[in-house]
Amino acid sequence: MLNELSYGGVKMPDVRGVKGSIVTLLSDWHIEGILPDGRVLYLDVKAGFRFDGASIPRMLWRVCGHPLEAPRIAAALAHDWIYASKSVSRADADLIYRTVCAWVGIRPFCRNVEYVALRLCGWVAWRGHTVGDRVFAQAHGALELGDTNTKEKTHE
Repeated sequence: MLNELSYGGVKMPDVRGVKGSIVTLLSDWHIEGILPDGRVLYLDVKAGFRFDGASIPRMLWRVCGHPLEAPRIAAALAHDWIYASKSVSRADADLIYRTVCAWVGIRPFCRNVEYVALRLCGWVAWRGHTVGDRVFAQAHGALELGDTNTKEKTHE
């Protein structure tokens, strides 16, 4: 089970495939840490949330890895939940994806290529989420971005 794995202090989400590339989170998942701009991220995603992993073009899978493999799946879960919930801006969601990739040890080349792809093309997925997606995501999680002066540091 992935939930027994940890990369860079980040617990991997426990998921099961549902249909095609869609997976369901089987148990609650939490991540926290300090973003590059100094804000503290607290994200909780509840069991039952469905997501499709990182949107990596198939031609890059041999270089960067599969969209649902550990440890990338942690960044993908965070990013997919944020995109669905629209709880922060798209730019913040993409920054969080790249940051979580760094926390779990994704190579700089891969995380930066994926980040650039998100900035260039992520608007399609962002706009594609419906009000129903937002309600479903918000019922399955919560995100808080805080000041480093008020939150405990977990990642440097």
